[in-house]
Parts: sequence; C-alpha cells; structure tokens
Amino acid sequence: MKLILGLLVVIGCVLGGYVLHHGQLILLFVPTEYLIIVGCAGGAMIIQNPPRVLIRLVKDLLGQLGGGGPGKKEYVDVLKMNYELMQLARKDGVLSLEGHVNDPEQSGIINKYTSFIKDQHAVHFLCDTLKLFVAGVLDAHSLDELMERDLEVLHHEEMETSQALLKVADALPAIGIVAAVLGIILTMASVDEGAAIVGQKIAGALVGTFLGVFISYGIVGPMAGALEVKANAKGRYYNCIRYVLAASVSGVNPGMAVEVGRRNIYSVDRPTFEELEEALRELKGSG
Repeated sequence: MKLILGLLVVIGCVLGGYVLHHGQLILLFVPTEYLIIVGCAGGAMIIQNPPRVLIRLVKDLLGQLGGGGPGKKEYVDVLKMNYELMQLARKDGVLSLEGHVNDPEQSGIINKYTSFIKDQHAVHFLCDTLKLFVAGVLDAHSLDELMERDLEVLHHEEMETSQALLKVADALPAIGIVAAVLGIILTMASVDEGAAIVGQKIAGALVGTFLGVFISYGIVGPMAGALEVKANAKGRYYNCIRYVLAASVSGVNPGMAVEVGRRNIYSVDRPTFEELEEALRELKGSG
C-alpha cells in the first residue's frame, strides 16, 4: 500500500504541476519514446542479471505491496519461539531439539509461529545453527563467527535485487538521452516540413529526456531504496536470532538470552521489557 501511495503522489504531483502550467498531457504520450526507454532498461536488466535475481526482483516488488520488513509482532514471536526452544533444551537436553530442527514444519514449537516459518531464510539459519549446537562440534565463539559469516552472505543475497534495480535507475537518464537523440535525428531529417511539424517532433524528442530522468529519480530509484530498506530490516531480524542463539550456546539462561536479542532491536520495533515479560508469562501459562 505504501508503494502505491508513493507512486500516486509522485506521478500526481509531477503531472498535476505540468497541467497547472497549462501543459497538455497528450504531448507526453509518445509511444516510441516509452518503447525505447522501457525496452532498453528492461533488456539491460536481462543482460546483467541471472534469472534467479530477476525472479526474486519480481517477488520482492510484489512483496512491497504487502508492507515493509519485520515489526514488533514478528520480533515478539521470534523471541518467544527461541525462548521455548532454549527452555526445552535446558529441561530435556540439547538432543531434544533434534526433531524440531530436522523437520521445522512439523515442529510443535517452530511451526506455530507463522510469521517466522514463512521466512525460509530465517528457518534455515535457525535450524542449521541449532543442528551444530545439538551435534556439539563447535564452541560458542566459533559458532557465533559461523553465524556472522552466514548472515553476511545472506545479506549480500538479499541486497542483489535492490542493487540490480539501482543500476537501472542510474542508467535511465542516459537512456532517456538516447531516446531524445534519436528523436532529434528524425527531427533534423524533417526540417523542410515546416516550423509546426519540427516543433512537435522536438517536443516529442524531449519527452525522452523527461521520461528517463523522471522514471529514474521518481520511480525506479525509490523502489530500489525501498528494497534496500527491507533487506536491511530483514538483516536486523536475522541478527536478533543470532544474538539469542549466541547467548544461549554460551550458557546464558533462556530469559536473559531473549533479553539480549531484545536489546539488539531498533527502538521503533523493540518490545518493551514489560511487553516481552508479559508475552513470556502468557507462554508459560499456556504451557
């Protein structure tokens, strides 16, 4: 919804200002300029990106229609889930986690947190880490370093779509100039057709420059920025999981481990100490 609202404001204000200056919208409708700019930008994206990035880009853009990254509710859920898992390990031993991490979709703990289970990257990160914890093959420090490297790779992957879109945004003004130059070439070949015709063709050519700059800075660039913001938000979410796991593996009790995770959440999304305590009390009461 935020994406649609932003696009409506950008397009409405630009075209509205143009009309208020007594501009005619029909003059901006030059299909060949749109074909050149959109086709060139789309072709460039196909050339420079592997299919997996293009597919993810479409999914990420569609995902923008549903909102941003994790919020307070998602953080409370992931802290509660980690608390349950660590309490189970503390009570019944770390081997009791084996069934949950080997088949998270059938886990009575993990599967009930729908906001977490639908994020496959988060699920794999948690389960792969806990498998090593159960196996006991790494000490706490080494496991934390491994999680850090894992999240660096994951963040780089999450940023691929925003970087791909940003490159196109940077190229669009130049592509607009290409379209405008082609229009000027056609104009120069028609100088004997009269001033009115020549003026109309020059106006059509300038539409290419306008479109390239407008689409770059008004539409594609902000979309790339939105994808980057969402990727960073997901990175913070994964790091919250990392801090809880690192504290737990180091021997910190589950209540303090989730508090460590809570302290690493941005203030706008961070549940208060009392809110988390209440959520954990409800969890204990339901258990």
